[in-house]
Amino acid sequence: MKYGGRAMDYSLLIMIVYIFIFLFGVALIRTGLGQSPPKHVRTLIVNSTLHPFAGFFVGFAVTALLQSSSAVMVLAVSLVAAGIIPFRQTIGIMLGSNVGTTLTLEILVFSGETLGLLSLTAGILCLLLRARKLFLPGTILCGVGCMFLAMDGMSAWGQELTGQGWSDWLLENEGMSAGTAVLGGTIIATLIQSSTATIAIGIQMYANAFIQLDHAIAIMMGANIGTCLTAVLAALGAKRGAMQTAVANVFLNIGGVLLFLPLIGIFSHIITTIAVDPAAQVAHASVIFNLICSLLVLPFVHPFASFIERLTGGKST
Repeated sequence: MKYGGRAMDYSLLIMIVYIFIFLFGVALIRTGLGQSPPKHVRTLIVNSTLHPFAGFFVGFAVTALLQSSSAVMVLAVSLVAAGIIPFRQTIGIMLGSNVGTTLTLEILVFSGETLGLLSLTAGILCLLLRARKLFLPGTILCGVGCMFLAMDGMSAWGQELTGQGWSDWLLENEGMSAGTAVLGGTIIATLIQSSTATIAIGIQMYANAFIQLDHAIAIMMGANIGTCLTAVLAALGAKRGAMQTAVANVFLNIGGVLLFLPLIGIFSHIITTIAVDPAAQVAHASVIFNLICSLLVLPFVHPFASFIERLTGGKST
């Protein structure tokens, strides 16, 4: 089956627009939450990360609140670079952060056009009232509404392409391998710096039968690797401890992928017994993947930190 170049370009443009709407929603949520004094978050991290398990819960809570594991990792790198906390205290934070970022997907499982419009309308009304106390809920509601509408739009976009025979074309050409899907998820997340938006793309591709569940899960795993770039860039030129934090984040995410990739078929089968809805399946897979990877490393934070220190030239000063 052949497709006109113009139709393909048009479909790609629509998808890009929906991605930008999704990212705009994420940015609105961060803007609203960013009005809270950053010193409070900084003090929480400094005072609550002396033990790896405490750091895990702090990383989880702050990431769930800010909806950005990249932002939390940059904050952790900055605190290490400033000599406020040692590198070892950031490992618990990054483990919790990986789990905290999965909450957005679980919320988006319940997305829909009506819910998106209601949320967006309520948010706009809050902002139009120009009351200082309503700025935070207004921006958050607008952000959530944009994310819901973008997800709904991507779903409709996928259904339209399915009607044009794209899914049949992909199946005829044997789709892609799980390794290729991991690489694709990594590249997309690196470019747009949002694992949630990248996984949302994977969800819609799976929901519209462009790819199999194991491919959607592989994209999710690759998205975790892709968002490591921000922390690496933040650590460039900083003290050794800051770079150790960024390197540890990369190792943790790549290690998790290498652990699950050979078992992705079994993992996919288990997920199908937990949920039927495609969005719920991928969202649950993201939670389980990140939770297992974090819990496996959490008891061995200090040996892992020692390994990273040896790899990067010793303890930071």
